[in-house]
Amino acid sequence: MGSPLIGSFQTRVNIYNPYGVEGDFASENPRASALTPDGGSLIAGPNGVTIGQFAWIAADGRTVTNQGQYPAQPDGFVHRAQQGLLTQYLQAAGTLIPTGFPVTLSVAGEFLDINTGPSTLARRGNIYASYINGALMTSAGTGASVTATLGSTNTASLGATFTGAASSASATLVVTAVTGLISIGDTVSGSGISDSPTIISQVSGTAGGAGTYTLSKPETCTGGTVTCFGSTVKVTAVSTYISPGDTISGGSGFPSGATIVSQTSGATGSTGVYTISAPGTAYTASASGVTTFGYTVAVTAVASGTFSPGQPVADTTHSTYIVANSVIESQISGVPGQTGIYTLSLPAIAYAAGDTLTTTAGIQLTNWTAIPLQGGVSTAVGDLVQITTWGA
Repeated sequence: MGSPLIGSFQTRVNIYNPYGVEGDFASENPRASALTPDGGSLIAGPNGVTIGQFAWIAADGRTVTNQGQYPAQPDGFVHRAQQGLLTQYLQAAGTLIPTGFPVTLSVAGEFLDINTGPSTLARRGNIYASYINGALMTSAGTGASVTATLGSTNTASLGATFTGAASSASATLVVTAVTGLISIGDTVSGSGISDSPTIISQVSGTAGGAGTYTLSKPETCTGGTVTCFGSTVKVTAVSTYISPGDTISGGSGFPSGATIVSQTSGATGSTGVYTISAPGTAYTASASGVTTFGYTVAVTAVASGTFSPGQPVADTTHSTYIVANSVIESQISGVPGQTGIYTLSLPAIAYAAGDTLTTTAGIQLTNWTAIPLQGGVSTAVGDLVQITTWGA
């Protein structure tokens, strides 16, 4: 007798007992479970693990999640063994194993599962596991179609201009009226400066601003205009997000092919000060159209589906901009699976705005097949189906 519940109240009585629910064993045939490297328990990952779904074991050999990672097939199926916990007030039923709790992951056997579609599942038909949640599917399908920007377009400056005073008797440079940012390692040029000395330290004053600096060699400068530039970039406007490892393109004075090494100040990924892998070629007060591209994708609109970490992704507008086998690695901000900032497992090769990106929803399971219940020839979307590793 089945009794679906809302809150704590029974709402229906069935004439016959149900065949079972997802995660149940479908037979008494032999079963096998996944092992850990040290023989201990597998553990539910950060979002918990849902019973009746396929799951993957992380690189540590112990953590289990329902979220897949291309091109790996699931490591097993989470069967129902009363290991779920009800953690919400007045919750009547649930299939979630909370984070940190033990998980038994079945690698062989016969179980009940739900056909989530998108089509009817034929006897011995190919079955797939969703990269998003490990659900049984009937095709790899398109996980999402979105409009996105690869990288960011920015406004940035290189170095500083200032009034400098120095004596040939020492390597001391006194700086006033600074516009921009002075950094250790910057190359100095301008009134009275020869042989392109570099700044090796700041003795006093405001960091990166007016004060006293030490040059790599003595110079004579009597209050003329001096500029400096190097591997420090001050970003004053960001369209999406800047990430370490991004390649820089465009902007007078910016080195071609340089990458972002680190961010030293400012809100993460936004305006602030960054270090780049190669020095600039000239002082630049402000350059617009300085693009960065690599590991960051900004999704601005979702046409369909869920843009989820673990899914392989492709650019249908510029087919070569996202390299083969690139995967959505994580979501930095925004609504989960919808608009927001995401990272890729492999860097994009160019900046692009307004591209259409698509993801693959699931992966085919080569060691599992499906058998409709009670002698049927197919299983409709939303119905129970038997899955087996024994090739029946």
